[in-house]
Amino acid sequence: MRRSIRVFLILALLCASPDAWAQSQPHHEPAGMPQPSPPTAGDPAFVASMAQAMDRMHAAMAAAPRTGQPDRDFLAAMIPHHQGAIDMAKAVLLATGDPRIRNLAQSIITEQQYEIELMKRLLAEGPAATSSTREKGP
Repeated sequence: MRRSIRVFLILALLCASPDAWAQSQPHHEPAGMPQPSPPTAGDPAFVASMAQAMDRMHAAMAAAPRTGQPDRDFLAAMIPHHQGAIDMAKAVLLATGDPRIRNLAQSIITEQQYEIELMKRLLAEGPAATSSTREKGP
C-alpha cells in the first residue's frame, strides 16, 4: 500500500504542469548537493515524451475491456496505467542527471514491470473461487 501511494504521488508530481512542479520544490538545499535543473517547458523532448506517455496510457486505460467483473476490470485498466509509469520513468531518465530521480525512476520501472507481469498472470488464470463472493456487512 505504501509503495502504491509513493508511486501515485510521484506520477502526480510528474503529471503536474512544469510551473506548478517548480513552485512545489524547496528553495534551499543543503550545501554541496548537486542541483540539476528540473525539466521544464524549455525541454521540449521531455515535455513531448511525457505527453505521449500520458496520452498512450489514458487511451489504453479507456480502451480496456469492461466485463463487469471488478477483479478483471481493475487488472485490465491497471496494466496500461503501470506501463504509463514505466514510459514516464524512461522519459525522465533521458532528461535528468539527478541520481535520486534516476534511482527512483529505475525503481519504478523495475517494480511496475514486475506488477504488469503479475497482473497478466492473474488475468490468464481467470477468477479465483472466492472473487465473485464478498462478505456482506451487517
